[in-house]
Amino acid sequence: MQTHTDPRASQTYLTRREQQERALAARSDDAMIRRIHLELADRYAAMARVPQAIAA
Repeated sequence: MQTHTDPRASQTYLTRREQQERALAARSDDAMIRRIHLELADRYAAMARVPQAIAA
């Protein structure tokens, strides 16, 4: 069963998650953890830029 969501809500979610990951990276004292959070933030940002990712 396929569900449809409002693309703007998905965009908002992805943007919020990107910001959260960047904030977590900024607070981390561990370089590896900081890098992981930044990688996740970059992935959320990339998904937000691709309309198909939002519609899926």
